[in-house]
Amino acid sequence: MNEDFFIINGYPLDNQQIKAIINAGKYSLIVAGAGSGKTLTMIGKIKYLLEVKKIKPEEILCISFTNESTKSLKEKIKNDYIHVFTFHKLAIHILKLEDLYFEIAPNDFLDNLIKNFFENQVWQNAFLKKQFIKTIKKIIIRKKKYLAFLKTSNFRELVKLIKTFISLYSTNNLTKNDFKSFFKEENNNPLLYLIYTIITIYETEKLNNNYYDFDDLIKQAMKLCQTKNICKYKEIIIDEFQDTSKLRLFFVKEVVKNNDANLTVVGDDFQSIYKFSGCNLNIFLNFREYFDNVTTFKIENTYRNSQELIKVAGDFVMKNNRQIKKDLKSNKHLNKPIIIIKYFNPYKAILKALKKINKDEILILGRNNFDIYKFIPNEKIKWLENGYFILDNLNYKLRYLTIHKSKGLESDNVIIINLINADLGFPTKIKNHSLTYLIQEKDFFLYEEERRLFYVALTRTKNYCYLLVPFFNESIFVKEIKKYSNYIEYF
Repeated sequence: MNEDFFIINGYPLDNQQIKAIINAGKYSLIVAGAGSGKTLTMIGKIKYLLEVKKIKPEEILCISFTNESTKSLKEKIKNDYIHVFTFHKLAIHILKLEDLYFEIAPNDFLDNLIKNFFENQVWQNAFLKKQFIKTIKKIIIRKKKYLAFLKTSNFRELVKLIKTFISLYSTNNLTKNDFKSFFKEENNNPLLYLIYTIITIYETEKLNNNYYDFDDLIKQAMKLCQTKNICKYKEIIIDEFQDTSKLRLFFVKEVVKNNDANLTVVGDDFQSIYKFSGCNLNIFLNFREYFDNVTTFKIENTYRNSQELIKVAGDFVMKNNRQIKKDLKSNKHLNKPIIIIKYFNPYKAILKALKKINKDEILILGRNNFDIYKFIPNEKIKWLENGYFILDNLNYKLRYLTIHKSKGLESDNVIIINLINADLGFPTKIKNHSLTYLIQEKDFFLYEEERRLFYVALTRTKNYCYLLVPFFNESIFVKEIKKYSNYIEYF
């Protein structure tokens, strides 16, 4: 290899990135800091596999978390013979190789089933009716009053909890026997009887209609990998591995075993923010427990953020010492990359930030979808696509996203809003229902996932990060980083 071999898309890889590529073992874990060029590293690895190791393109499999990320990765790889899939698309690919007929369940299939269950089945069944009344802790004698309750916000929250529980149950690859153990743990919680019945009906109805939900696709593909030699992959590369669930882990293990393939996983535990959907950070942190003789690499040079910003963001997220320690470094320097704007009037505050930034690319980030309307009146926003909008009296585009949706993106400058100490502030103080902890572990550190979410928000910027902070009742996260006064400007 000549010295230009590891120039990828015009960018030279650094020594840590090259080492992670050429020294990879059977099972490799690449721990990548925010903005450290993990995508370039993956592309460099593919180039090395193709041109040095002489692996055929069709023997390489890349897996990423979302349709958007797989599309982006495929465009950068520029090789149509390399498979780039989400976990679900990989499962579909495997099922089609075996000519298995199936239909994906409609998006509203579970919603309609739950609706029918409560409207038409609960009241007709003495046992279920009793469990329902115990659950909501109300005395309901007449069906008319019962049906009225089904239209309340309290009932909508109950349905939301039921759907969350079913999702966690499925993505953790649990069984009915696992579920039965919950009754002992929760002292026969009446809600569990309702959920168990719904799951039973759901599984039966899917079977009757030959429907698969997304987790079923993975489960069925996993079974095929256990019994048949399905694919012909020699190298498997997985991005965003910090966001893996137990079901996806078991699927990966079967695909690797089926092919006797080498496995490289890439991710950043600092950016694990999808616990609510069943992702389990312990899989990333304890990767060695699932695969033998793991080789671990770190890529720690960030090409997005200034050294000053990653000092604050890195110290902030590492308050939780369960995270993997990284020595993040940058050659970019900005004197005070974090700018705090205190406000009484949120709309005036955002205009003040926009005026200071002028016309650079701007990404506005909130904790919740509706946060933007706390700062900009709805009538002043003309929405475009993908979160872009035009604000009255401005002739350029802005973009608003929740922090979850911004993961993997970057912008010249970032504005973070809703930094208030409240239930729906940042961090959110809304606690998970106790039932979810039958499946998920509790946090080891106070607000640990919200802390990682704030880290993601801070590190989306290439330059400055503007924090809009109320004069009263400011976020506890803001109070904490204000200690880094050398890196903060007030405007």
